[in-house]
Amino acid sequence: MKRPALVLVLAVVLGAMLSASPLTVSWLDGKVERLNGSAWVVLNLGDRIDSSATVRLGPGATAEFTGGGRKVALTAQGVFILDTLMKRGLDSAKTKAGALDKLGKLVDPKAQTTDITAAGVRGAAIGDQTADTMTWESDSVDIDALMSSARQLVRDGHFSEAADKFDQAAAAADGDEKDDALYGKAWALAAGGRTIESVKTLRAMNTKGTWAGPRALLLGRLDIDSGAKDEAITVLQAALNGGLLAGDDIQLAKDMVGEANAM
Repeated sequence: MKRPALVLVLAVVLGAMLSASPLTVSWLDGKVERLNGSAWVVLNLGDRIDSSATVRLGPGATAEFTGGGRKVALTAQGVFILDTLMKRGLDSAKTKAGALDKLGKLVDPKAQTTDITAAGVRGAAIGDQTADTMTWESDSVDIDALMSSARQLVRDGHFSEAADKFDQAAAAADGDEKDDALYGKAWALAAGGRTIESVKTLRAMNTKGTWAGPRALLLGRLDIDSGAKDEAITVLQAALNGGLLAGDDIQLAKDMVGEANAM
């Protein structure tokens, strides 16, 4: 091999090595494997793999990989190349943030996913103050108080604490009130980077009623970002065909269907 060609090959190999980074299995539910040569090896929680790895999820499995400030969540059966998913996530980050901010307005008019780092600094103090603020009336949960507390936590950017409050309200509520709380919980989880937990919450929600449309939009967005494109298309198309959406939400759903089809 001529020297210039050898140098080019080495440069390509070095570039690939430098672009890859170690990841840790930070969430695992069900059968998840990585490709090792021509064989599939079962992964366990805490295992470290390279970001260039190919992984396979079995039916009903979910997994999350984190490292170097990066995170990729998977919520669908299939075979995935982690680097490809990470690149796609970077490319769609602005779109995702815009969709989450729009969908967050249904939780609270001031809800937004921006400035999370600054909000996180304030989180401990506010979390300590609100941890025991559940109000009891005649041995029953004050759902309105819990929802109000959750929305305030959302406004302050304390998404994990907000999700917990919404969860408490959902456990005590019924009907649309329950769906309201579950949607709030799912959005807060998503805003806090807990994609898998948010998807699980949305999948368990009622597919009819007042919150069916917002549920479809949020689930569709998270499905696209976590490899569940088939579910995204099914859920969003059903919402469009069923007349669950109106105004700008119709175009948002159509855009996401197009994005999922292009994956």
